[in-house]
Amino acid sequence: MKIKFLMAEEIRPEAGGKLTILGLFPDDNIILTKAVYPEGVPPEIPRGIEKLVFLISVSGAPNRKLKFKVRITDPSGGLYKPEMQLGEGRVEKGTSRSFIIEVKPFVIDLVGVYIFDFYVNKEIYSFPFEIREQPMQKS
Repeated sequence: MKIKFLMAEEIRPEAGGKLTILGLFPDDNIILTKAVYPEGVPPEIPRGIEKLVFLISVSGAPNRKLKFKVRITDPSGGLYKPEMQLGEGRVEKGTSRSFIIEVKPFVIDLVGVYIFDFYVNKEIYSFPFEIREQPMQKS
């Protein structure tokens, strides 16, 4: 079975099975620029990304009914989001099936390595991605 994983700010299905992808993260890193909070916003308010979208594409799967689900764990090992059931289905020979998972907003309490786990029946495909801070550049 072949699994592909991408992260972006926006992924939209189009006609003919194509996808429009905006704000693609080219690797498994999301770099946040540390910024000063606007006036009146308490500093304890967690930061976040307006929307983080994950794409999982499955091909070369056995032609039988499969169950799909995902979960995300944070850098502390805790659940970021509860498991999300994606349903059941087949992936016909010579085709693929895409799953678009949108987390809106993606609140960031911790920087570090998050794990996106994609389940096909009881098999787990793990995709680690890192969120890190970059200090503001001084002019």
